[in-house]
Amino acid sequence: MASLVDLVLVVDTSDSMKPCFEHLKQNLSSLISPLLQANFTVRFGLLGYAAGKDRTGNIIYDHTFIGGSGHELLKNLYSNQLSSDSYFTRDLHVLKTALSNLNPQGNEDTFLALDIASDFPFGPKNTTRRVIALFTDEKMEDGIKEHEPAAKLENLISKIYSRGIGLFYFGPHSSHLDELSSIPGCQITPVNSGDGLKNLDFSKLLEQIGKAISMSKLQSGLENTWEKAIYGQDRWDFTKSTNSSNREVVLGVGESSKLDTTEPLNNIRIKLKWTADVDLDLHAFIRRKNGNEEHVYYANKQARNIRLDNDAGIGDLGGDNKENIKITSIEDVEVIIFAANIFSLGGSFADYDGQIIIRTNNGDKVTVPLSSPKTANWCVISKLTNNSNQGPTVININKVTNDTPQIDSF
Repeated sequence: MASLVDLVLVVDTSDSMKPCFEHLKQNLSSLISPLLQANFTVRFGLLGYAAGKDRTGNIIYDHTFIGGSGHELLKNLYSNQLSSDSYFTRDLHVLKTALSNLNPQGNEDTFLALDIASDFPFGPKNTTRRVIALFTDEKMEDGIKEHEPAAKLENLISKIYSRGIGLFYFGPHSSHLDELSSIPGCQITPVNSGDGLKNLDFSKLLEQIGKAISMSKLQSGLENTWEKAIYGQDRWDFTKSTNSSNREVVLGVGESSKLDTTEPLNNIRIKLKWTADVDLDLHAFIRRKNGNEEHVYYANKQARNIRLDNDAGIGDLGGDNKENIKITSIEDVEVIIFAANIFSLGGSFADYDGQIIIRTNNGDKVTVPLSSPKTANWCVISKLTNNSNQGPTVININKVTNDTPQIDSF
């Protein structure tokens, strides 16, 4: 009879962690091979975690499981009719797909994530090796609530020990992490802060996890009573979780959305995406508060604090086309207009299945569809204004022109 393993990957999905998602996906075979060789049957769990603030400044959370994301899945985790299918899978392809769908955003709360993962519906204690592997590039106390959750760290440690969970933790060193290391069998690997764990040898580390699990011993005895939902997440209503009404705004033409400035805006990402077989180019026309003007596009990809990543859709290539601009500060910016130029004139801009998506480190997501029905060389899609009275604001413009856009005209 094969031995059983329930392995939950807990992945920080805050902004800097994107490199980790792909490294995990590409190297899962290194983790699984030692277990299969030792005749283990493995169920995989996933918890991606991020945090931000809604329009009124309240903290909200985005938790992603094997079965998807949202309040209902968190609520069901603490229901009496819990089904493990939403939290575990034996299908490696399902796990890889879930990792591919993780969306880097906002901040994090590692204490809460570890608590939620510890409440997963693991198999029986005396027949299943229970394992959590957590990956983050931020200190435990650097999350959205800082040191506050650490007040219940002792409760969390007690639960992990009581449930017989083996913990592998990849994260920057901190005093709270030292406390976590008191759990018997806990293995901690210190990492650099803020780099998405891009310098880790994932193949080697995941292989070591697989070997360590295969050599671990089962916990004897029946399941003990443990403290569920240490941070009260079993009592949350839908307003505490990310949903379309509190995190994402889709603007109609002429509509605007003010960006959250609770924390300094040091990571604004503007993505132009389209699927039609046309070559669009994302342009940013910038005016600084001192009156200087700059232009960022495929032939001049960088200005101060503003950078374009690549030129997509070359040769009128259809599919998942994306061009991204990252802004690390708008302190000296008065206004930016974001425009799409079409390399070879085709139909109307509304035909290209395009949109601009603006995300910020404070959790805002503003979508501006490319909706102009007119044909022209250019479409000015949106404008970001930054004045002292209103604060940074995104406006849906969607106006076309055959001439290079001038800021004052929009």
